[in-house]
Amino acid sequence: MLCSLLISGDENAARVITRIFKDLDVECEHSSESAAAMQAIAKRRFDAVVIDDALEKAASILGKLLEAPGYSKSVRILLVDPLAGSNAEFKGKTQVVIYKPLSPERVRHGLRAVRNLMARDRRRGMKRIPTMINARARHGRGSPQKLFISDLSESGAAIQSNGREIPTGNLQLDFSLPDDPDRIHVTAELVWQDSEGAGGVRFLDMATSARKRLGEWIKQEAAKASESGRMALAKSMGL
Repeated sequence: MLCSLLISGDENAARVITRIFKDLDVECEHSSESAAAMQAIAKRRFDAVVIDDALEKAASILGKLLEAPGYSKSVRILLVDPLAGSNAEFKGKTQVVIYKPLSPERVRHGLRAVRNLMARDRRRGMKRIPTMINARARHGRGSPQKLFISDLSESGAAIQSNGREIPTGNLQLDFSLPDDPDRIHVTAELVWQDSEGAGGVRFLDMATSARKRLGEWIKQEAAKASESGRMALAKSMGL
């Protein structure tokens, strides 16, 4: 079962977030004190950590979380008061921002995306290839939005939109793999985005032929990276 940690002194926020996480089949542990929260983080790994920016030591907790063993893939969520002027660097270190006042609808929308991201990062053996691939995304009947893919796997991609907000919901995404003239068209679901224009999508529907081409390309690039790593290790050892 996926598990999360909520660090907040706001009991109303705790009730709302705990209930919605439970509805999403995610265990939620609540801590109202920074010291107790850090002890919990040291004892076990949480798939997601929610930090309230109203906490006096919120920035310190986030910094320690980034350094904690095993937390590189945990989803970091920040509860933000838009009138409080939270530090932009602080928000930039989190993948998801949920703005106050917290309504059940707003929290449910944000945590549903978090749930998808947590489940994705739980998958084992999923190769992700760093890239710089230009792509286009269309939401509904709107105009295509230019963006680029910063890493790619068979199940989804990390995208960058140059600071522009990415529409929530399903997107029609198309791109070309390097040295492949045929474009890949896929229906994708936006599962997270941050305030800097970065986001993550999960592939929902793709033609069988395109999925096969993508899978072969991923395997080839992973093999190249593995060989390059072995050569670098041998060189460092003087072999």
